[in-house]
Amino acid sequence: MEVHAHTHTPRKKWTHYFWEFIMLFLAVFCGFLAENQREHMIEHQREKKFIRSLCSDLRRKTRQVRVQLYI
Repeated sequence: MEVHAHTHTPRKKWTHYFWEFIMLFLAVFCGFLAENQREHMIEHQREKKFIRSLCSDLRRKTRQVRVQLYI
């Protein structure tokens, strides 16, 4: 039966684990912020496109109504 051999490296202090946790937390949090910003940008572009389309449709419908009224 094999015996598990312990390494001869010193144990890590709790502060080392604490900093690893902080780094991981910040990485995930920054990823979340970046994704949120990207979604906001996409929604803003979609909003602009919708407003342009709405204005275009209103102009076209206004012309059609004017033509119908004058005929």
